[in-house]
Amino acid sequence: MSSETNPSFLVDGIKTIAIHNDVARIQFMQLGNDGKPEDAMVLLVPLKQVGQISEALRNIRK
Repeated sequence: MSSETNPSFLVDGIKTIAIHNDVARIQFMQLGNDGKPEDAMVLLVPLKQVGQISEALRNIRK
């Protein structure tokens, strides 16, 4: 698969999380060259999947 269809993003944190129409919208940020936060990308997650995804992320460090 090409990187155009599956882009990668380096994120340094979460800027905001909002829920609308049963979809969690997670706005990530990254630090710019000047060290100031910049918007990086928005991840859209159906609320039904939030628990499964957060559990998977929690298990990364195991």
